[in-house]
Parts: sequence; structure tokens; C-alpha cells
Amino acid sequence: MGKSPDTMPTNPLPDLPICATLFGRNHRHESQQARIFAPWLVGLPAARRDLLALLPVLDVNGAFSAALGDTAPDGETAPRSAHAGMIAALLCVDPFLRVRDITALLGANNIGGVANFPTIQIIDGVAALGFDSADLGVRREAQILARFANEGLAVTGFATSADNGLRLLDHGASALVIHPGPPSSDWRNRAIAARGAADTLQALRAHCQGPLRLFCPEAYGAELDPARALADGLVIYG
Repeated sequence: MGKSPDTMPTNPLPDLPICATLFGRNHRHESQQARIFAPWLVGLPAARRDLLALLPVLDVNGAFSAALGDTAPDGETAPRSAHAGMIAALLCVDPFLRVRDITALLGANNIGGVANFPTIQIIDGVAALGFDSADLGVRREAQILARFANEGLAVTGFATSADNGLRLLDHGASALVIHPGPPSSDWRNRAIAARGAADTLQALRAHCQGPLRLFCPEAYGAELDPARALADGLVIYG
């Protein structure tokens, strides 16, 4: 059965990869390819790596800043244009993040976008309340993204729910990525999360004027297919 016009994605887009390195083998031809740069992924086990990145085991934003000093595989310094399609993956609730310094670093490297990845939204329950009480929760994440938007950067907001997506849109996000949450080892829990992602995509369709994508963690399978069909494009680990 075909999808009705109300459920069809308005503008199907190519996959948006999340990359741990600056350059691929064909780096001279990748200058305009949109991608999310997350160097902190290096060394983390594949399972639940965005969740692990929220733990105090590494400096997500420090890893990003340090990685911009890397060179291309043949040893030449990367031209500014090599970063034109890049979106910076930043931990926005980091209390040591200085928006002015990061904005200057991004500008110096011709990077015009930021994303709240990893997102604190994947923490729930009592732990989430603890982060919120310390002003390190969803509210702070949205406020930091708003400051980046005010600096002229394009904000790609990762959201785990319709409410969070609307909050990020109100704080300057020009594109959304629906995050189904860390994959459970129980397929029934993954199925519930996948249905939630599909519902979120449908709820946000009328509100998001920019791209509305779906993040597809590797452990999810066919249970995400209905949500995939509703998204403008997919975000995957590249």
C-alpha cells in the first residue's frame, strides 16, 4: 500500500554520515559533502557509543578541537574548503564549553554548522533529573544551540521526542534529526522505540521547515523501517 501525501517525505535527501576522521580516501573530492564530524568516536566500542560519550571517560569537545589540527593522509595541510560541508558534533551541556571560542575555531576552519551530538536527551529517569537540577540537561543544551544559531551557525538538532524537537526549533535549529534512543538488546524495546520515532517524525512534520532526518544506530534493524519511510533522509555512522 502506498503512503498518503501527508506521510510522504517532502524532499528525500542522501544519507548524512557521522564520521570520526576528517578525510576519506578521496578527500580532495569531499569538500562539499555534508557530514557530521565526531572525532571522539575513535576508540569507543560501537555499541551505544553516543551514550558512552556522555560519561566522564573522554573530552568530547576537546577531541573535536584537537582534531582540527590533523592533516590530510598525504601530509598536506587541509584547505579551508575541505571543511565546507562539515557539521561539528559537540557536547552542548559541557559546562566548560565556551561558545565564543568554539565559534571562532569553526569560523577559522570554514565550518558552518553544529549539532548536539551526543545529546543529553538519551539520558532518562532519575539520572536525567539529576542533570536537569545541575543545569546540565535539555534546557541547557537548547540554550547553547541557540547561542550558536545567534552566531550565524546552522544548527542541526538531535531530538528524542516531539517536545524536544519543538524546543530545538524554537531555539534556532534549522534541521532536526530524530534519535530513537540507545538500542536495547531486547527487540521488543527496540520496536517500541522505533514506533516512538515514527510518531515523532509525524508530529514534527508540520513544524519543521528544514530537513527532518532519522538517526539509525547500527543495532536497529527492520523495526525502524516505518520511521525510515517518514524521514527526509537518514543519519548513519560513516
